[in-house]
Amino acid sequence: MRGAILSKRLKLLLTASVVIIVIAAGIVATREVSRQWLFENAQSQGEDRLLKYVGDIRRALRRYHYLPYLVTDHQPSRKLLTGDNSLHDDVGLYLAQLDKAANTKGWYILTPKGNLIASSRKHASWQKADGQTIADKLVRQGGEVVTVSKIVDGKARYFLAAPMYSKSVVIGIAVVKVDLSTLTESWLAENELVLISHREQKFFLSSSQRYSAEWLNSQAQGMAQQPPSVMQLASGTTLSTWQLGQEDYLVQTVQLDDLKWKIYYLTPLKEQIQTVYWLGVSTVILMVSMLILGLFIYERRQKLRSKQLLQELVIESEYWLRRMFSKTNVGLMLLDSQGKIGEINPTAMRYFSLSDSMVENIFAWQLFETTAGNSTVMLLLKNLANHHEWGEITAVEVMARRSDGSRFPVLFSITSLPWHDERHFLITAIDISKRKKAENALRAVNEQLEQRVQERTRALHSAQEELVQSSKMAALGRMSSAITHELNQPLTGLRTLLSSNELLIERGETKILRANMKLVDTLVERMANMTSQLKTFAFNRPEQLTATSLPDTLQQILRIHQQRLQGVDVRIRIPSHLPDVLGEPQRLMQVLGNLISNALDAVADTAEPSLVITASEQGKQVIIQVIDNGCGISESMLDNMFEPFQTSKKMGEGLGLGLSITANNVRDMQGTIRAANNVDDEGRQAAGVTFTVVMQIF
Repeated sequence: MRGAILSKRLKLLLTASVVIIVIAAGIVATREVSRQWLFENAQSQGEDRLLKYVGDIRRALRRYHYLPYLVTDHQPSRKLLTGDNSLHDDVGLYLAQLDKAANTKGWYILTPKGNLIASSRKHASWQKADGQTIADKLVRQGGEVVTVSKIVDGKARYFLAAPMYSKSVVIGIAVVKVDLSTLTESWLAENELVLISHREQKFFLSSSQRYSAEWLNSQAQGMAQQPPSVMQLASGTTLSTWQLGQEDYLVQTVQLDDLKWKIYYLTPLKEQIQTVYWLGVSTVILMVSMLILGLFIYERRQKLRSKQLLQELVIESEYWLRRMFSKTNVGLMLLDSQGKIGEINPTAMRYFSLSDSMVENIFAWQLFETTAGNSTVMLLLKNLANHHEWGEITAVEVMARRSDGSRFPVLFSITSLPWHDERHFLITAIDISKRKKAENALRAVNEQLEQRVQERTRALHSAQEELVQSSKMAALGRMSSAITHELNQPLTGLRTLLSSNELLIERGETKILRANMKLVDTLVERMANMTSQLKTFAFNRPEQLTATSLPDTLQQILRIHQQRLQGVDVRIRIPSHLPDVLGEPQRLMQVLGNLISNALDAVADTAEPSLVITASEQGKQVIIQVIDNGCGISESMLDNMFEPFQTSKKMGEGLGLGLSITANNVRDMQGTIRAANNVDDEGRQAAGVTFTVVMQIF
């Protein structure tokens, strides 16, 4: 009993502690949120007011901008500058009138070097250094109005100066000294604290009589040089604060880069701090009231809830159990420990074609069977009372039996389920007849499809073999036709020449006979070249590739074609340390020789033939290019130009095997070759062709 009382007191103590902590946290949170919001609002309003005052300052200074021009066109002043000293008093009187009318602090006329000539006031009020500063700045910036600001004895001197010209030559400078104290007159009416300091961090203007510029500068180290306190808000905004007297102020500054002035706008935080305090007090009162009201409502609801809790639990349990059994789309059966059906849902009764009377006198094992009649599921259902420890069975395919004796496949699951302090079992059965039919139909379709695929594959293999044979016969036909045509022409010539030689022998015309025999040798040599090309075309791949020097091979090729290269602008661009390529010297020589020979044939009819051969190292490859400015290649032939018996030359000038042999040799050396017509810088087709060969570095 004492333990229960102590436990209850401990719970009350913990509850009270939690309530106190929640109230304290609520107060702190409310104060902090309100402080953040109020300070954010003060920051935003201060920025708007600061920008307004910056605009006021700019507009006030802009009003004085035109004043120097009242003097620049004054003829007596201009004559005074040119040397007519008799006008000195008249000019001074004119400047004094302008000074009084404009409510300024002085008008002055200076020489181009900054020396004073005339003034609206006594000369003693003018500083020679000011004149030199104005003259220097006017020279640096050029002929527009310039401004100069200085602070002397805590007061600002603000000058506006404009050059005075005579025939594009500066003969003098018109200067106006402005009184800046008029800026604070409008600020006093707003009852706001605005300060202005110069580049030396000294205040010279203040809108407050209480915190004057002299008072602020008299503070320790000067308020403008004192670093403000920094406050970081949750939004990331950083606030700067000053303490003047006993009050805190939010400080916002902006600098006028051209004048090197810094403008300060100070917002008093007294009102915000008081508001935060009263919000905290209001929060305490509100939270305590809500706590009392919540405790009253909680106690009342607990009394009412305790009376109805047991009844609601029973009703809810029965409702959800009935709902689960009646609404689910799978068959459910609840068995007792003997395997007898206690509850069954409508879906299961429909699966097994059962009636209410049948359910009362049937065991679950009687609804499942196999062909042999001794399945694991049946044995388990027959001996549920003996299986105290066993794992759940999930998603097992078994055969079920309807009340009319028909059989159908189901997906069977069973799990142990404690119920009212007794052990029960929940069976889940899903009819998969449709799925089985679909699987069987799909299996049959797959078998049929596989058979068709095999038949189609055999037909494709047969068609492919026929196509290969047809391609071989077509290639053989083209080769035979080309060889026959190429050999028939020299053979016909040989027959004609030999027939003529018989007559020439009978006549004894040996001179003509010798000439005919030279023609015979030429035709025979031509036929030998054709057969040599055929032999090269059928040449086997090399057994082993070695390191091959591209510069040495190219030098030999150029020496062979030395005679044909005369009259051609040949340019070789190969780096001195080009690595060796993977290849075979003889094949590489044949590749380069064929490309150079083709290029020379292409530029034969060109007025200014040129041939460019380049080589460069890119990664693990060497890129070789042979570029000519010849007749080029038609776009229709670019795709087939490396196939055998493809040629654009006249009949009798070749079999069309040169580029095919070249491509085969490049592939045998594990390289690639391609050709493209030249283009100019604007992307238009230009004269000639570029052959690009890519070789592997050894």
